[in-house]
Amino acid sequence: MQVIHNQVHDIFALSKNRFYVKLWVQRGFAKNVTLIFSDRYDLDVQKVKMDFYMNVGNFEVYTAQVQNKTPRFAYKFLIELLDGSFKVFNQFGLLDTEENLYFDAFQFPYANEADMFEKPSFTEGLVVYEIFPDRFKRGKKEVHSKKLFDWDYCSWDVPGSEVFLGGDFAGIKEKIEYFKALGINAIYLTPIFKSLSSHRYNVDDYFDVDPLLGTKEEFKELVDSLHENGIRIILDMVFNHTGVGFFAFQDVIKNGENSKYYSWYNIKSLPVDIQKGNYETFATNVKSMPRINTSNKEVQDFFLEVLKYWLLEFDVDGFRFDVANELDKNFIRRIRNELKSIKKDILLIGEVMHRSENFLMGDMFDGVMNYFSWEVFARYLMGKYDAEDASRILADYRLKFNPVLFSCQLNLIGSHDTERVLTRLGNRKLAMLAAVYNLTYQGIPMIYYGDEIGMEGGHDPDCRRGMIWEEEKQDKEIFDLYRRLIDLKKTSSALNSDNIREFSIGDVLCFERKSESEIVYVLFNPRKALQKIRLWSEFIVNREIEFFSTQQKIKNYSCYIEVELSPESFEIVVVK
Repeated sequence: MQVIHNQVHDIFALSKNRFYVKLWVQRGFAKNVTLIFSDRYDLDVQKVKMDFYMNVGNFEVYTAQVQNKTPRFAYKFLIELLDGSFKVFNQFGLLDTEENLYFDAFQFPYANEADMFEKPSFTEGLVVYEIFPDRFKRGKKEVHSKKLFDWDYCSWDVPGSEVFLGGDFAGIKEKIEYFKALGINAIYLTPIFKSLSSHRYNVDDYFDVDPLLGTKEEFKELVDSLHENGIRIILDMVFNHTGVGFFAFQDVIKNGENSKYYSWYNIKSLPVDIQKGNYETFATNVKSMPRINTSNKEVQDFFLEVLKYWLLEFDVDGFRFDVANELDKNFIRRIRNELKSIKKDILLIGEVMHRSENFLMGDMFDGVMNYFSWEVFARYLMGKYDAEDASRILADYRLKFNPVLFSCQLNLIGSHDTERVLTRLGNRKLAMLAAVYNLTYQGIPMIYYGDEIGMEGGHDPDCRRGMIWEEEKQDKEIFDLYRRLIDLKKTSSALNSDNIREFSIGDVLCFERKSESEIVYVLFNPRKALQKIRLWSEFIVNREIEFFSTQQKIKNYSCYIEVELSPESFEIVVVK
């Protein structure tokens, strides 16, 4: 019998003396699991039977939330086997007996404040809308300093970074009523700072906005207007690299090793030559984006001043950090400590396009852009995973994290860096299933502008086309689905809980979201055959049940519900 308890992933302090504990036991062996715990010095033990939570692959996962007498937590597990015998599992492994409770027990020595992750209070019911400012909406009518391409331009016969469509702050402000009609309550803006490119990820001045977007005064008016309408704002911060016009890089070009900013960059040879790109850059030889050294304290100090400026002067609600996985981790910790001391509820999101365990320990970001879970679900939609494999991989990944923290993951099905969901899946119905995933899975849903009206687009720069505002070109059915899903996300207690279970019935992937008063079952059938399933639960007896797709309401008197799923369809079953 294999038993796993990882003290990085399987125990978390929820409060000063309340703990969440998991144990993984190989399937087919355990009858019951008991958590035995005490203060690590006072060995007056308490015992709690752990709850069977879910199956994940070859393991049964058991969980318990317990109130200890003190913040010092010593604990072990007593496993009753199916044959009636018992095993003890402690820090030395699986044993028939133990010698010394103090030395044998697992230890959470003390629940300090830093051990308790607290998510920003406004994240419950939060739905984020990502805007690529140059491509969203032109508001100003005057002639611009740069050549503007036609709004529907998408031939890309010139590099995408050199294509300006002229979207601006005024255009975003004009669409506040659109945001309210859709139902979103936060917008995330890709970089707004002065830059030579339309994507603005090569920043030349972090303390000023790009004049093509407007002025700082206009940005402040936009923020104030958004806040007045209950919409928060998240800014994109690019600290992994700068633009070549950034003052420090220009000083290095001019003064070489004598520049006081020379150590801010990794210069390979002198003189610095932008044409050769003889310096470390973002990605592979992206000459317009020299990589900056975020392990340098002076660099950290500078960027912290940037963050504090936009936080204090403009009252923004969060920051998203570009190429966050390459930033110095101690710098990220400094960001968290210093910004949270100024504004406790500031939301900090990192761009990490792979598994994120080492960035989500509660001491750096509140969450990351959850590309990993989306990739698993997308492969299920496309038939590369069956429902059993998809549910197992999703659950195994999610269970690596504090469940409170996982609720802060920024879930997405596309962004300015990926092909659009409709283009990737090549199927309108599957794209709608992706939207359901995005707005019902645990975390904060993020909608990439235009996905809610069925926009298409390949990889960057094609995914960055101008927003379609002609109503006759918008997919109203997709928009209505998004609007209804957002309303459900904002009003459902279950969809905002930290309690989720992924499972499969046949090739139907299922999410169970649960609160004290409500259960929501989200069911997916991406295949081309009709599937019929039964959901079993004691909770559903004598309950009101609503089916999202048909809007049918029934009173249920049995312990199961039968659901019929048409090909390439979904259902959301709300039980109250």
